[in-house]
Amino acid sequence: MAGYQELKRESYKITGDPKKPDGAPNSYVKMTCARANFRAAGWKDDDFRKPLITIAAPYSNSMPCNNQFRDLADILAEEVEKLGGKAHFCFTPVISDGESQGCKAMRYSLVSREVITDCIEVMHEGYHADAIITLGGCDKSVPAAVMPLARKDLLGLSLFGGPALPGLHPGCWKRGADGEVVEQGKALDPGKVMEAIGAYGQGLIDLEELHRAECHGLPGSGSCSAMFTACTMASVVEALGMALPGTASKPAATRDDPRSVTERKRQDCAAVVAALFSLAEKGLSARKIITKKALENAVAVVYALGGSTNAVLHTLAIAHEAGIPESEFNIEDFHRVGQRVPLIGNVSPHGRYHMSDLDKIGGVPVVMRELLDAGLVHGDCMTVTGRTVAENLAGTPSVAALGLQDVLYPVTKPLAPAGNHILVLKGNLAPESAVCKLSGKTDIELTGPARCFDDEDAAFEAIMAGKIQKGDVLVIRYEGPKGSPGMPEMLSPGSALVGAGLGKHVALVTDGRFSGASHGIMVGHVTPEAAAGGPIGLLVDGDMVTVRPARRELSVALSEEELAARRREWRAPAPKPGSFGTLGKYASQVRSAHVGATTS
Repeated sequence: MAGYQELKRESYKITGDPKKPDGAPNSYVKMTCARANFRAAGWKDDDFRKPLITIAAPYSNSMPCNNQFRDLADILAEEVEKLGGKAHFCFTPVISDGESQGCKAMRYSLVSREVITDCIEVMHEGYHADAIITLGGCDKSVPAAVMPLARKDLLGLSLFGGPALPGLHPGCWKRGADGEVVEQGKALDPGKVMEAIGAYGQGLIDLEELHRAECHGLPGSGSCSAMFTACTMASVVEALGMALPGTASKPAATRDDPRSVTERKRQDCAAVVAALFSLAEKGLSARKIITKKALENAVAVVYALGGSTNAVLHTLAIAHEAGIPESEFNIEDFHRVGQRVPLIGNVSPHGRYHMSDLDKIGGVPVVMRELLDAGLVHGDCMTVTGRTVAENLAGTPSVAALGLQDVLYPVTKPLAPAGNHILVLKGNLAPESAVCKLSGKTDIELTGPARCFDDEDAAFEAIMAGKIQKGDVLVIRYEGPKGSPGMPEMLSPGSALVGAGLGKHVALVTDGRFSGASHGIMVGHVTPEAAAGGPIGLLVDGDMVTVRPARRELSVALSEEELAARRREWRAPAPKPGSFGTLGKYASQVRSAHVGATTS
């Protein structure tokens, strides 16, 4: 096993024999106080000779995605000690996207990605640790578990805590005029719970059915069970090469024991620690793995599985932290790569299955094998196994070899052809960019009058009151990174539209974000955002807005002269209530969503 020589940072001399100091005598003497403090925390003589391994765990006991992480951290620490290392815990904050949906707490969600990243850097570098294992769970904690490794080019890898199992509804309720009936025993997920709110608002279900969806939608620990942002980003990290193959899809818990760590996850912990020591022996740090080609592999998997639009923000942020210039990998590259990849995953929110179903047929490796055989991913990219993507997939079956199943479709006969998932749009309403999610839908085009709202709450109330009609374009602005601040998800109004039967008839256009659970005609990340003087802030009710994905167009029927005149009259609004402290710092530092909404 790797030991002191392979892992220990030579610039931080805290080890040695008082009679025979390790290295220059002054370096040993200088660190006397440091050793005294470590001894006070329980370290023994031998511990000073061990590699110090950071175990970074975004943890809270208040939410299901990360509530197992204290236990997982302890298991990882035990495995580190077995292999001759010394575990060093880093517990960070974590925000639950599910629990903050629809309220002002959601403003802290994207902010938490930067906070978690910074916390991990501070705890790892501040203790001058030698290597690192990070845990990812709820949405923003998954990219945040990789960003500090990329930023500092660390020896390390990440482990996803695992998806939850889907819920099972004992009754049934209707999603609306354009939705299916959820039949007895059918799998539920948080997206369907959110849509139930809209269905209730339109009188399609009663309060008892709404409560039933609430009680049965999430059966236990784990991240959202569908291909929402957490599972999308877990798939990204695995495809990127920064997680062990197959670990993204293993459920966090069982139905019989919905909150305890599973034996499979315990095995993953042991495998991750062994892989870390192997990485050290090879000197294989993060930036040797996170390359432009690896990012392209990650993008291909997002499109193949019908992943979340948040993957655009987070993949760009990881690229930024890895020091990859925007000229080499940017939002147009994300679009370019994705347009070659068909949708092959029949998973919620656009399909009927969940992450645990993908796991049963082989997980992300099967997806990557299908893409590799079709020439849609780079097989020569290095991964944390110390092997290339192609070497990792050598024994993985193709989709055709799986036999009868309909979780994954072959590339040759996909669920939807390439070009019908995430699109990057432009136009006089989005001079930089906007992101549209089709999830396999085709022939989408809508021109309608703008119905403008300056925050999410007002828009949600209008939907629930029946004030949004077929053909409208619902515009929600001043919800971008600077304007909200924090760029919250518009899942509540989007789900309310779907639940009310308007998902196919009303476009939602926003400078905010969407949840991975969102579906319908959704256009987000409009940049420049309203708070930065973007055209979305110049709209008034009745302006005719066009969403034309086939032409990558988001536009408003206003002349340049009219837009210029409105721009001269526009004044930046006062900051929203509560936009100080952490939110104020974020608003002053954050970059456009066009480049990933990073602050570093």
